[in-house]
Amino acid sequence: MSRGSGGYTMLEALIATSIMAFVAASAIAMMIGSARCFDDTSVQAFTDTDAAIAMQMIVNDVREAKSIKIIGGNRLRVIFPKKTDLGYYDRHEPDMANQIDFYLSDETGVPGHTGTWLWKGKNNGNRQPLKKDVSDLSFEPDTARSVKITIVTQNRAASGTKETQLTERVVYLRNY
Repeated sequence: MSRGSGGYTMLEALIATSIMAFVAASAIAMMIGSARCFDDTSVQAFTDTDAAIAMQMIVNDVREAKSIKIIGGNRLRVIFPKKTDLGYYDRHEPDMANQIDFYLSDETGVPGHTGTWLWKGKNNGNRQPLKKDVSDLSFEPDTARSVKITIVTQNRAASGTKETQLTERVVYLRNY
């Protein structure tokens, strides 16, 4: 082969191909790592948000309550004050007809079943699911006018289960 002819030798082509393969493998590894990191971060953010939203739903009703009753440590009964004809609270009278319970159950919402669904149920049997993937819910009395609420939510990510435990230390009843 003469020196003046253009082209690459087989060795040069193999070295160039090896370098390109190494760069491509590194880029793919970085993309996979980034995708996993994004999945973990976004699932953790969703889990945190689920816990915060569920907690806020409970706290809003507890703050408006006339009284509360903790049943078994993981069920909360909220009794509101009666409303006047003008729509204001009569803080001297409890409204026993419109009390609600917060509890965990399965997808049916039947109290007493085990599951990871957070339910808000009225004493007339009308209930609505608030959140799914709630692994634990607990209530502790603080004073006669306050309660400590803890909620734990979980979601699955590619690298495993992500969990958030959120505790509202003291929630005071405004209409006590």
